[in-house]
Amino acid sequence: MSNMLGEQVAEISPLALSILTLLDERPMHPYEMAATMRDRHQDMFIRLNFGTLYHTVDVLERDGWIVSIEREKEGRRPERTIYKLTESGREVMLRWLSQLLARPMREYPHFVAGLMFMHHLSADEAARNLQERTGSIDAQIIKLTHVLGELRARGLTRLSLIEVEHKIAMLEAERNWVRKLEKEITEAKLEWVVGIDTGDEKLRRKHGASAN
Repeated sequence: MSNMLGEQVAEISPLALSILTLLDERPMHPYEMAATMRDRHQDMFIRLNFGTLYHTVDVLERDGWIVSIEREKEGRRPERTIYKLTESGREVMLRWLSQLLARPMREYPHFVAGLMFMHHLSADEAARNLQERTGSIDAQIIKLTHVLGELRARGLTRLSLIEVEHKIAMLEAERNWVRKLEKEITEAKLEWVVGIDTGDEKLRRKHGASAN
């Protein structure tokens, strides 16, 4: 596995990775893939719809990472193509999984953009929005905790559900931080002013003059 970490793998989507890992378990047709993802609540973390799923399957087959092995037909239902993972597909899957775990990746969450430009709102508006966010996060935590309990009751191991546990932990940390920020804004402990202070402004002008 250490050799795999030494090789960069072209980024693949979470949906593509999910398909590869499912086919590492057993051959499946796309409908079964989607049903399995939903049954395991992976659609909470992966954007899943049939159009994107079939397109991704086509791309993976074109790249030689999966291959069709047989066609299945039940009654009047359309014929379904069953796919299996190839050796090159499994190598890519393992390398990409290793990179995801070992290397932090640059992400562009929308919430960070909201925080970056929050000062364009009034302090009261920002505080109300943050309060609303904590309510939404609370609802997500309750839902995911219920899902976690439901899946554990069905006999799934902790390792099978570790991504749900991580999501709950991250949501709890974000909720606590947002509550603290909202309190600071409400109590006027966070200065509602942005810009460069006097010292930095002088420094900026000095550098600007020397550049000329």
